[in-house]
Amino acid sequence: VELLKNSNELLQDAISGEIGSLKDEVKENTVQEVRKALQANIEAIQRATKLLEKQSDTLTSVMKQKIRELEESKNSFFRYEGLKLYLFWGGMVCNILVFLMLLYGMISK
Repeated sequence: VELLKNSNELLQDAISGEIGSLKDEVKENTVQEVRKALQANIEAIQRATKLLEKQSDTLTSVMKQKIRELEESKNSFFRYEGLKLYLFWGGMVCNILVFLMLLYGMISK
C-alpha cells in the first residue's frame, strides 16, 4: 500500500509537472500568436492610414483645382461689371432724355 501511495504521488508529481510545462507552452504559443495577430493589425492599419492620406491629398488637390476654376469663372463673369454698370446707367439717362424730348415735343405742339 505504501508503495502504491509513493507510486501514486510520483505519478501525480509527474502529471503536475507535465501539466505545468504544457501550460507554459500553451501560454507562450498563445502570446506569440496574439503578438503576430496584433502586428498584422498594426501593419493593416498603417497601410489603410497611408491610403487614406493619399486619398485625402488627392481630394484636396481636386477641390483646390475646382475652387480655382470657380474663381476664374467668377472673375470672367464679373470682369466687365464696371462697364456693364456704366452702360446700364447710360441707357437709363438716354431713356430719360428721349422721354423728355418726346414730352417737350408733345407740349410744344
